[in-house]
Amino acid sequence: GAIATMQFTKKYPSTVLRLMYSANIRVATGSLVTGRWYFMIDGLECRTPSKIDIMLYNHNGDNDHIPSVLLGICEQTSAGPIGVGDHSITVNVGNVPGHNDGDAYSGYRSTSLIEVQEMCPQF
Repeated sequence: GAIATMQFTKKYPSTVLRLMYSANIRVATGSLVTGRWYFMIDGLECRTPSKIDIMLYNHNGDNDHIPSVLLGICEQTSAGPIGVGDHSITVNVGNVPGHNDGDAYSGYRSTSLIEVQEMCPQF
């Protein structure tokens, strides 16, 4: 589910969004467990150029908190291009299909950050 949310107003129709989340993350409580952190825009994952996600695997039951950055460009979701106007940007944590679920956690004793930039698509 959603672990961080921010509102963003897109001003121009021909721009793309650069999304970044910085935090320490971990997945624990067992051997061979996983967690997935990912962005959603208005409840939908980015589709073009690709999903924006990171996955963490734990195979020894460790409880290591790893500094991580989730970063990517989003042109459109399954609903089409991201239009001008207000949008809800969320960072979510969930399961990795086909793998054992772990206890995923973000931001232990540290500051977490979400950043959204509207950019010209010439990246």
